[in-house]
Amino acid sequence: MTLNKRESLIRLHYYHTLSNHQTLKLLQLDPFLTSLKYSKANPSLLSLLNLSPKKSLNLQQNYLNFSYSFIEERLIRQQIHVMTIFDEEYPSVLKEIHDPPLVLYIKGDKSKLQAADFLGIIGARKATAYTAQCLKLIIPPLLERNICIVSGMALGADGIAHTLSLKGCTIGVLGSGFDHLYPSAHKNLYHLMESSQLLISEYPPYLKPSKHFFPMRNRIIAGLTRGILVTQAAIKSGSMITVDRALEEGRDVFSIPGPITDELSAGTNHLIKQGAVSVTSAKDILVEWGIS
Repeated sequence: MTLNKRESLIRLHYYHTLSNHQTLKLLQLDPFLTSLKYSKANPSLLSLLNLSPKKSLNLQQNYLNFSYSFIEERLIRQQIHVMTIFDEEYPSVLKEIHDPPLVLYIKGDKSKLQAADFLGIIGARKATAYTAQCLKLIIPPLLERNICIVSGMALGADGIAHTLSLKGCTIGVLGSGFDHLYPSAHKNLYHLMESSQLLISEYPPYLKPSKHFFPMRNRIIAGLTRGILVTQAAIKSGSMITVDRALEEGRDVFSIPGPITDELSAGTNHLIKQGAVSVTSAKDILVEWGIS
């Protein structure tokens, strides 16, 4: 792809006006974005992308007000690296999923994307000490074999997984832009991740967290990884939805069994009944992946 088309993608993505499908359609038919160079709503743009006049005008005003150089300079100041789906460095495994992110905003050590394997760890935000106890046993042997731990920087299981992986490899996938880190309770963890690990967001820095951003974040966790480990989860939970997405993408599903009286083990025990690999030690994952 030409540099100009890459720049056009970054501009469109930064404005956060179009869906991924609309963005790719516009780039295919108008790679240099000449249709945006108007101060009034462009009829051809309305027809091409099925936009409302208001949305079309908003897109065109963003184009006129915010140049590529403006966006680039701002990202450089914030020490944010941009990776697009057109770039060779973009993770090939992520490119293969349904509706892959077109642009990734990155802070930290990009070399973490070169790990031997990636395991997603997900679970309850209100995780009990049981999650911490299990992960303290499971994570260290995985790190020793260059397996990188991927999670969503949320409270509970995510934060525990990232913290236990700081001496190895861990990638945090955000549900907001870098200007609005969430949750605020993980401020110190964010700084540690940024300095020695890797943070990824699909969202331009200025975007605040939004409820519908988190399922989108979870598809990246599933997409980046070879498999997902569920620590604790209720039957109806975000973790179970992420498992469904992982299965759709052909990823392995691992689950930690728990007490039958514990609501947060109902989901994990159910997954094992449905065929997920039961994990009581790191060996269960390593054997499944053929790693000695």
